[in-house]
Amino acid sequence: MYEENQTPLPHRDGSVVFARELESLQRRGLATPAPPVTPETVVRFADRARRPEVVSICRRLLLPGSGLRGVEQLKELASLAERGKSCLLCLNHRSTLDVPTLCTLLEDHSDPSLFDRIIWISGRKLEEDVGMTSPLVQSVNRVVVTPNTWFASERSEKEQRQGRLVNLAAERAVAKLRDQGWVFALFPAGTRTRLDDPSTRKAIEQVHGYLDLFDYLLLGHIRGCTMPVSRDHDLSHESPQLDKVVFSFGPVRRTKDWVGEAATRFPDLDSRAASARALTDEIERLGAEHSDD
Repeated sequence: MYEENQTPLPHRDGSVVFARELESLQRRGLATPAPPVTPETVVRFADRARRPEVVSICRRLLLPGSGLRGVEQLKELASLAERGKSCLLCLNHRSTLDVPTLCTLLEDHSDPSLFDRIIWISGRKLEEDVGMTSPLVQSVNRVVVTPNTWFASERSEKEQRQGRLVNLAAERAVAKLRDQGWVFALFPAGTRTRLDDPSTRKAIEQVHGYLDLFDYLLLGHIRGCTMPVSRDHDLSHESPQLDKVVFSFGPVRRTKDWVGEAATRFPDLDSRAASARALTDEIERLGAEHSDD
């Protein structure tokens, strides 16, 4: 599959490479930005009408050999969620196309309905970005949060308060929805991987707070990147590239057991730091185990 994609891309600007798909969204009135992020609107369910264009963009960038490893573990996690268990998926983060690429691979190689059972914990930057980023993001289920980087930039006291209220609303939404059949997913590093900055591969300690909310945990690794990081805003102008993308999933674990083992492995660290270190190490190990696939 994807043999037709071995012809080099004609341009280096995403908005040009995918002009046809973006124009299709505009013609159908689906290129509108997301509504403002408020404490009342942190839960945002996918507009599936946008899905064909988004999947078309992702599929055009996949090389032969792209696919899923251990997808039965993701199915097991979804089954546990369906039975009322709270379930969390954690992955490394390569590009803004990671999430829709998983949607594409599930549609092409497995069960596409799995994707719509996932709610992604997503930074508000994607909602508020200029250009086509926000319209594309709207094809995904998500709970929107205000990341630490948002607070770090110059904000008024009113904006700071609003950002905190958004996070409080998001925490309450996750707590309410976690046992209603949904799998929640997040990127523990909190940012996309930058190859020149090793710190962007490391999980942040704040993720420990999410671990405490869930009964079961599944770790996954994304190998390959079809939209390398090159910009901090207007992300639809980043440069797409052809690549072999493989999602590899490890075993489903009881979160409490996993956290306890992480603390034992790193006795010199507090629980938050131990969980972050273990997440980073185990996700990278998953990638190494499947590096020859």
